[in-house]
Amino acid sequence: MGADIKVLQGNQIGGCITVISTDKTKIVIDFGESLPGSGDGGNIDFDWEKESVNAVFFTHYHGDHIGRFREIPENVPLYMGEVTYKVIMNYREALKDTTTVELMKRRLDNGTIFFIERDTPVCINSDIVVTGYDVDHSAYDSFMYLVEADGTTILHTGDFRDHGHRGKVIKSGRTINVVLEVIKRYVKKNGRKIDVLIIEGTMMNSRAGEKRFSEKDLLAWAKDYFKTHRYVFLKISSTNVDSLASFCQAAYKNKITVYTNRYILKQFAVYREHGRKYGTSIYSFPGAKPIRFISDKEGTDNSSTYEMLREMREKGFLLIVSEYDHYEKLMDELSDCNPEMIYSMWRGYIDPEKDAYNEQLARFCKKYHAFIKHTSGHAYPKLIEEVIKTVNPTEMIWPIHTENANAFTELNLPEELKGRIKQNGN
Repeated sequence: MGADIKVLQGNQIGGCITVISTDKTKIVIDFGESLPGSGDGGNIDFDWEKESVNAVFFTHYHGDHIGRFREIPENVPLYMGEVTYKVIMNYREALKDTTTVELMKRRLDNGTIFFIERDTPVCINSDIVVTGYDVDHSAYDSFMYLVEADGTTILHTGDFRDHGHRGKVIKSGRTINVVLEVIKRYVKKNGRKIDVLIIEGTMMNSRAGEKRFSEKDLLAWAKDYFKTHRYVFLKISSTNVDSLASFCQAAYKNKITVYTNRYILKQFAVYREHGRKYGTSIYSFPGAKPIRFISDKEGTDNSSTYEMLREMREKGFLLIVSEYDHYEKLMDELSDCNPEMIYSMWRGYIDPEKDAYNEQLARFCKKYHAFIKHTSGHAYPKLIEEVIKTVNPTEMIWPIHTENANAFTELNLPEELKGRIKQNGN
């Protein structure tokens, strides 16, 4: 009796795969791409035929958690948030990846894609029950999973934090930490005990001591910055919903228009539609306009583009940019405004000392003198401590999504809990 747990590539950031099995049922949580420089530098082989998986659950839509979904046989059901499905479809349509778009539509029509609803149990083959709960993360519609499997109760946190727009709420004058509240009120409801806690530890490295910078801090900074800097380029991920919301709200408050491509506008529409359930306007992305590019093609009428540029010079702009020639042409046209450029992504992509270094992106940022203003999507060590104490697992604490699992023993935890920490990730 009891579940068998395997974590593949847990000792790296990105590409972690969790396999939970009983005698007759097997599920997988996340099946994503390894990040550059992670582990052995590649994706681990997974034998779908031999493993006989009954279902795959995805915590969210970031590529290092869902990026290998096309390898999963079509008869294996996939469980994800509805926003995750829509974000993937928008992204693949923008790439003109018709094969993947058709695959996803076919899966939805065939009933092998299911949408997770918060606090709604999903029973797999009668002996594993999985329940998803919202967590704050830089990806919208992220879930932690409570897994009840043949007498073993497991909590898989996925990626989480508490310093995003959904991390804390104020009720009756009291600040409530949402992830801790969800664990207390729902995960441990009616005295339920958790046997195994599988918890991410991205920040358990050299970044552990960095100063905490929240989305509310970013919003406040951007509101103030845009008062005197009205011509701004922004390099940011299209799926980093909270930081996008922070910058766009700050621009709107300063009567500056946001310009972006039609793909990102489609993502805004998804975030706006589903954001209403949180009862906040932070995901409304008001007044964002589609960008027009300059074409060198003979006979092209660029008059509408130059009219847009005239308006941008006159009223100011927050232009979401990317490292491609058609963007640079437009950006160079606006050089007379002396624009600033903000880089709001992980520093490692532009650091030549890191394995994830992107030379094209680094050159682009250097050309436009970009400076970094970025909020981490992951929990700081203090929150990891609080989650472990709140869950208080009876058997094991299993660090994943980290290159430094041993650092968990240095957290401010009771010795009894420290003794339950599994070493060396896998």
